[in-house]
Amino acid sequence: MTEPTDSPAAAAPAPLARRLAGPLADDAAPVLVLCHGIGDSAACWVEAVERWTAAGYRVVALDARGHGDSPRWDDADLASQATAGARLAADLEAALADLRARGPRPPAGAADAAGPLPLAAPLIVVGHSMGGVTALDVAARRPDLVDAVVAEDPAFVTPVWRRILALRASGKVQEMRGVAADPEARLAQVAADHPTWSRREVRACVEASCAVDLRFIALGCVGPPTPWRRVVDSLAVPALIVTGTDNVVLRGDHYFALTRRANPHVSTAVIEGAPHSVRRTAPERFHAVVDPWVDLRAARTASRGPGSRRA
Repeated sequence: MTEPTDSPAAAAPAPLARRLAGPLADDAAPVLVLCHGIGDSAACWVEAVERWTAAGYRVVALDARGHGDSPRWDDADLASQATAGARLAADLEAALADLRARGPRPPAGAADAAGPLPLAAPLIVVGHSMGGVTALDVAARRPDLVDAVVAEDPAFVTPVWRRILALRASGKVQEMRGVAADPEARLAQVAADHPTWSRREVRACVEASCAVDLRFIALGCVGPPTPWRRVVDSLAVPALIVTGTDNVVLRGDHYFALTRRANPHVSTAVIEGAPHSVRRTAPERFHAVVDPWVDLRAARTASRGPGSRRA
């Protein structure tokens, strides 16, 4: 079920689409908000959603703007990488504020007659790449909206990287067009290149690539414009950053520069041999690290009670 969130301001950009799963009627069940990477969609989390809902979590998987069922991009937000990145953060902030105020709502017509209630259960955001860095950016600025964050190889890039990504963006657009022209060929290629990936997720990824807003891809934007060091230093909620060792963003000196920030709220984990898509390539090892961490943060937040949440 895909459902757009409600926007309190009529002039604001249209809100993101969401997919809901898990025990939606259980107001005490913790909530996981999933934020995908570039070219993917909420549908690309299918294996993780099944695992986390079976563990008792309510799951809200978001489609980023220009992806999946979410609205396409407005021209003003595509003026630059910075304006597009700021919109990514504003979109997630609005979605999280809506969840805090109203909770994960069931399909229209199935809501309680008394109306939605503010969310009292723990809320943890899990993001990959673009979704990971956006989640960390919002958590750093709005700790009142987030109880914890898991970021899978977040797209922490330097100004030089941003310029390189802009130069390479036209090639990425052509790649996406090629996928849309022959999705079955792409499906076979990804399955051959990544034998451990879920076939359902591979198909979802290919379908998402066919529908992505190419004007956004043409910018080479991978996340909000906030310098990554400022994000890491500002985090005041628990954050787990997970990366791999094979052609990942957080590798070598870049990874050690992150750990040297020594923010006590930030933990890191490295999955040996895993590439940028850590979870899809090594799902059991990813979940062996992430799930106990998430369970512990959810339990600690719940034990504090809703009245003790950060202001």
